Amino acid sequence: MLLAFFMSLLLMVSIVIYYRYWPVSVQKIKVDEASGFPVIDVRDYQDISHLPVEEAIQIPCSYIPRYAPAIETKEVFIAAGNNIECNFAVRRLKRLGIQVKGCICLNSSC
Repeated sequence: MLLAFFMSLLLMVSIVIYYRYWPVSVQKIKVDEASGFPVIDVRDYQDISHLPVEEAIQIPCSYIPRYAPAIETKEVFIAAGNNIECNFAVRRLKRLGIQVKGCICLNSSC
């Protein structure tokens, strides 16, 4: 009984770690390379105001399931503040049927 509990706990923790921290296979690009495609800025609203991305659709990670059906095109670039936001947003958008062509990393830690 105790072994089953620890095994299920280990499974849940490994799913969370995979979903947030395991790298996704999208290319990292600069802001000017995303011309011609829509850019979705997935940073929090308070982070967006410090370093805005021109002509980007501002949808924080937690609002992606709510506002993803409003995205007209199915190929986008995302702008993220760090690798965790990039991984999380790419997996959420792919699950909703939107292909992410690349990630614009706006912080030096990416």
